[in-house]
Amino acid sequence: MHRTIRLAAAAMLALGVVASSAGAALAATPQIVHGSTRETFPDDFILDLCGIETMTTVTEHWTLWTYADGSQTFQTSRKYVPDDPRIPIEYGSGMSTFEPDGTQTVHGSPIRLRRQGGGGIILRDAGYIRFGDPLTVHGPHPSLDLDLAELYCP
Repeated sequence: MHRTIRLAAAAMLALGVVASSAGAALAATPQIVHGSTRETFPDDFILDLCGIETMTTVTEHWTLWTYADGSQTFQTSRKYVPDDPRIPIEYGSGMSTFEPDGTQTVHGSPIRLRRQGGGGIILRDAGYIRFGDPLTVHGPHPSLDLDLAELYCP
């Protein structure tokens, strides 16, 4: 599963938590939900991309604000650390805003890759992307135009 899809899945999980108590979202102040997770799993993303079996540990902390108009803000910081030292560590933090019409804007540095064992940063996405009509992209987002295998695979 692609890392961006994992981030979207985390956002959808958080939205599901809030949807279960939608009545509170109608209050004058935002409803705020916090969460964190740490889990280790077989990394299908690396297996599909590189053909390498590895276990990866993800650590994530997030906060979701839901406002009376239906808009939401989702802030997260996460890190994926593969057991295989040849695979880079992926980490990032960002904030997504969801307008009542469904338009999503992502701010921050959602993807950074760093070699394990003290290596330097090999990729850094930063800025914001507004998913709407038209699509708006500001800042360096090299992962949108690269073959990710060149970055993740040894």
